[in-house]
Amino acid sequence: MGLRELSKQTSEVSRDLSILRSQLNEADQAKEKTFSELKGLRAEIREKVERIKELKAQRNSLTGEVKALKEERKTLNDLLKEKISKVREVNEEKKRALKKSGITADLISLKKDIEALENRIETQVMSHSKEKELMKLINEKRKLLAETGGAREVIERAHAVSKEADEARKKADEAHKEIQRKAEESQKKHEQINSLSKELSELRKKEQELLKAFDEQKARFNGISDKMNEKLSRVGRISSQIKQEKEAGAEKSRKKDAVSKKKVLMDKVAEVEKKLKKGEKLTTEDLLVMQSE
Repeated sequence: MGLRELSKQTSEVSRDLSILRSQLNEADQAKEKTFSELKGLRAEIREKVERIKELKAQRNSLTGEVKALKEERKTLNDLLKEKISKVREVNEEKKRALKKSGITADLISLKKDIEALENRIETQVMSHSKEKELMKLINEKRKLLAETGGAREVIERAHAVSKEADEARKKADEAHKEIQRKAEESQKKHEQINSLSKELSELRKKEQELLKAFDEQKARFNGISDKMNEKLSRVGRISSQIKQEKEAGAEKSRKKDAVSKKKVLMDKVAEVEKKLKKGEKLTTEDLLVMQSE
C-alpha cells in the first residue's frame, strides 16, 4: 500500500476521531448532568427519610402519652363516680337532717354571712351604733347556726364532698382535653408522615428513572470511547506503515544514488584510461578519479 493511500486513510480516521470526540463530549456532559440530578435527588430522599423517622418518633411518643392519659382519665372518672355517689348519699342525709331539725336556712350561706360581717367590722371604720347593729345581726345568725346542731355537720360534710366531686370532675375534664390535644397533634404528625411518604414514593420512582437514564448514557459514553480507542489504534498502525514506507523509499533512493554515482565514476575512469592510452596529460581531477576507483 502506497503512501498516498495511507495518507488518505489517515485523513479519514482523523475525521472520524473528530466526530467521535465531539460525540464523546456530548455524552459525557449528558451523563454528568444526570449524575448531578441523581445526587441531588438522593440527598432530598435522605432528608425526607430522616424527617419521617423524626415524625414517627414524635407520633409514637404522643401515642404513648395519650395511652397514659387515658389510664389517668379512667382513674379520675372512677373517682368522680365514687364522689358523685357519695354526694348523693350525703345529700339524702342532709335532707333528712334538715327535715328533722325543721331548719330551712342555707347553713353554708349563713356561715359565710357571719364571716363577711365580722370582716366588715374589723376592716371598716363605722359609728358605734352601726357596729352595734352589725354585732346584733352576727349574734342572731350565730344563734341560728348553733340551733342547727347535727344538721350543720351533715351540711358541711355534704359541701366538702361536693367540692371533692367538683375537683375530681375538673381533673377528669383537664385530662380529657389534654388527650384530645395530644391526639390531634398525633394525628397531624400521622398526616405529615403519609404526605411525606407519598412524596418519597414519587422521588424513588424518579430516582429509578434517572438511574436508568444514567446507565444508558454511561453505556453510550463507553461505546464511543471504545470506538475512539479502535480508531486511535488504527492511526498507530497506519503511522507505523507510513514510517516503514518512508524508510523503504529512503533506502531505495540511497541505493539508486549509489548506483548512479558508481556509474558516473566508472564513466570518468573510462575517460582517464582513454587518456592514458593516448598518452594525454592527466589532470588533478583525473588522478583523484583513479585513486577513488
